[in-house]
Amino acid sequence: MAETNLLDALVFVPVCDDVIPGHLMAAARLDLPAVVVTGGYMSLNRRAGAPIDPLQVASKHLNACKGGDIDPSEFGQIVDRRCRGSGACPVMGTANTLAALAEALGMSPPGNAATPGPDSRLQRLAFEAGRQVVELHRRGLTPSQIMTPAAFENAVRVLMAIGGSTNGVLHLQAVAAEFDLELTPELFNRLNAETPLICDIVPGGSGAHYMADLDEAGGIPAVLKELEPLLDTTVLTVTGKTLARDLEGVRVLDRAVIRPLDDPLSPEGGLRFLRGSLAPNGCLVKTSAVPDTMLRHTGPARIFTSEELACDALADGSLVAGDVVVLRYTGPKGDPGMRLQQRFLWQLAARGLHDRVAFVTDGRISGTNKGCAVTHVGPEAAEGGPLAFVEEGDRIEIDIPAGTIELAVPIEELARRGAAWRPPARSGRRKGYLDVYARLAKSADRGAALDYDGE
Repeated sequence: MAETNLLDALVFVPVCDDVIPGHLMAAARLDLPAVVVTGGYMSLNRRAGAPIDPLQVASKHLNACKGGDIDPSEFGQIVDRRCRGSGACPVMGTANTLAALAEALGMSPPGNAATPGPDSRLQRLAFEAGRQVVELHRRGLTPSQIMTPAAFENAVRVLMAIGGSTNGVLHLQAVAAEFDLELTPELFNRLNAETPLICDIVPGGSGAHYMADLDEAGGIPAVLKELEPLLDTTVLTVTGKTLARDLEGVRVLDRAVIRPLDDPLSPEGGLRFLRGSLAPNGCLVKTSAVPDTMLRHTGPARIFTSEELACDALADGSLVAGDVVVLRYTGPKGDPGMRLQQRFLWQLAARGLHDRVAFVTDGRISGTNKGCAVTHVGPEAAEGGPLAFVEEGDRIEIDIPAGTIELAVPIEELARRGAAWRPPARSGRRKGYLDVYARLAKSADRGAALDYDGE
């Protein structure tokens, strides 16, 4: 046998959310034998018998301290305990969603995604990944043979079943684009309708279970096992075997965390694309994180062009129940790089307004956010989409069960506003990679990746 050239085999060890899809894209582009080992999440600390969710310290607990419900000394103890070791957030946020998707695509070792960061199992798993990538090289098994169209559909089903982050959609689309595959909003909606929500993990579900509970329930292999009737199990994984072989002997160990297909949290998955006059190309909502009272919502638009301004308005009491906060010019072109808009929704939830105020943006949010948050509106405002023409006080109608989002403005008036619209100046971002990205980025509904053909 010819000597193995380790330069032709790759082990990626990403530790945070946006790094995982970057490594998957690199594996797809190079198409060399590769294994992705994700870095795990931090363990939950506890105080007085209750878990401390680190994501709530800067919102819920801080506001409780300001309101006099807990004293500064108690708040200080909570802050000291907020992060227990290394790793990502201990919830089904973006990082853990993407780790789950890497495993569902067949590119991570079974059990990787739900293993905590400080756990010694992760070190052993990473060591074995080094052995396995050499075996993949020996067999000539590359990412293009693993990340097939069927594997992407499996991953989309897992995304829906776990109630994962909206960023999972964006990143799956971008990775698929490296293989010249297109994952359309229609595909996501079809698979969402066919795939029940079965994982009860914060920030969705009952609020009682975290990633450690998913680990104890069997991790992503147990989720795949429950979804097995819906999956194509003939696909190959980095184990060198089919998914069917990987799932032999796997079982669900806690039915409170991973529900049966015939008794799910919801008959449909956790994400859905909406369409309408405000989003002709579509927009995305994490239905598993939307309160029942906000599944249908109509209210006046409150316009902001930065998250900081929206947070200021929330802090000074300018926003009231019923409002629809519109944050625009934050999409792939309008805010090159499409920064995460998460702080406003955290603060909204901390004030108990996440079930009374809606949020609409052409940007993206964190997988940890909850509420009626409509994201990835397309076309984005910077491209002259209808979001750019919304004026203060316009009525916005969101109907998630119907799959629609409408701007209650006459067509003639929208045309008048469109004719008068001019794109805002991109202050300070006229050179370098961000300028190139702003000119070449695809819309969010197509993964926000670079459009090399200029289409």
